[in-house]
Parts: sequence; C-alpha cells; structure tokens
Amino acid sequence: MGITKNTALNIGLYGAACLGTITGEMIGSHALVYVCKPLMLIVLSSWFFFNSRRVGDRFTLLIQAGLFFSLVGDVALMFQHIDQFNFLIGLAAFLVAQLCYSIGFIHNIVDGGPSRSDLISAIIAVGLAAYGYFFADMLLPKVGDGIAIPIGVYAGAICLMGAAAAFRLGRTYMRSYIMVLVGALLFITSDSLLAINRFLEPMESARWTVTLTYGAAQLLIAWGALVHVLDPDEIRRRAALST
Repeated sequence: MGITKNTALNIGLYGAACLGTITGEMIGSHALVYVCKPLMLIVLSSWFFFNSRRVGDRFTLLIQAGLFFSLVGDVALMFQHIDQFNFLIGLAAFLVAQLCYSIGFIHNIVDGGPSRSDLISAIIAVGLAAYGYFFADMLLPKVGDGIAIPIGVYAGAICLMGAAAAFRLGRTYMRSYIMVLVGALLFITSDSLLAINRFLEPMESARWTVTLTYGAAQLLIAWGALVHVLDPDEIRRRAALST
C-alpha cells in the first residue's frame, strides 16, 4: 500500500496537524496555526481521494468537494483577525461544504431505497431541527444585522446535513452510519461552540474544543464515507448494476 493510501500514516499525520493547530491556538502562535490547520484538510482530502478514486461515483465526488470547501473555509477563518470580511468568506465556504455533504448523504438515501428505520431517523432529524431553531433564536439577536441572515442560512444548512446523515439509517452499513452521524453531530457541536464563543460569551476552552470537535467531525465523515463505498458488498452491488 502506498503512502497516500496508508490509513495509519495519514490519520497519524492528520492527528498531529490537529494537535499542532490546537497548540497554536493555545499559545497564540499564528504561524503554527497557518501551517497546521490547512495541513489537516490537505492530508484528509488526499487520503480520501487516493482511497476512493477507483470508485469515483457521485457520492465520493460530493464528499471530496465538501472537504475542499472546508479547506477554503479554514484558510479564510485563519485570517479573520486581519479582516472580518474573511469570516463571511469562511462562512460561505463552509455553507457550500455542508450542502455538498448533505447532497452526498441524500444520494445514499435515494440509492438505498425505503427503510424501516425512518421513524428513528425522523426523531433524530426533528431533534436537530428543534436544536437549530432554538439555538438560532438565542444567537441571532446577538449578532450584527449584516451577518444575521448568512448565519441563519448556515444554521439551517448544517442542521440539514445532520438530518440527511440521520436518514442514512438502514440504507448503509451500520459502521458507516454511526461514523458519519457522529461526525455530523460533532460538526454541529464545533460550530455551536464557535458561535457561542464569538457572539454570546467568550470561553477559554474554545481555543481547543472547537478544533478538537471539528477535527474529529471531518475525520469521521470522510472515514465513514469510505467505509460505505469500499465495503465488499457495496463494490459487488455496483459491479452488478454496471453490467
């Protein structure tokens, strides 16, 4: 197995980059963050690409696009202390990333057909919608009028991503389902912590909790997506459909 496809090596590099980003945030080193934060998504995107390229279906392309726009968002947010407009650029990039993930998960749902687990999925989705509504209701009055609408739209998009991940139940392998759903929930957690720290109440722990939950979220989503497409049964199913 080549270096680019080696899971242990790439996850180790990803973890080291995540730790470096957290360290940079804790000690206030912009230089360390500038190096390590983009490296996280570069390593993860490369590992995902080289492991999924032989599949190359719409689902993997959408996840790859989500990782790319997440990288763009990370880079933009790194420079928000220089120009606050970079915050809006980062928000827009992550909005596109969430939509890519959501469409990818919806592709799984449509491809998987009916499921007997839709009631469970619906309960999770309703819970996420309720959380998004009440959190936005608490948050939006505290933000400036110029960014209230973009933040509201983004909140809706990330909750949609979580709901779409929930509805994969019964349409993918349980390991993939759990990894992607937990990743989606951690993504929502990370963004919630970021919003609380920025707009509601500064939190000392935000300097490491935001990056830790975000890093775990992206890893679980990408890894869970690979579990789905690289499962031997899934490979045989696609081969049968293509004949």
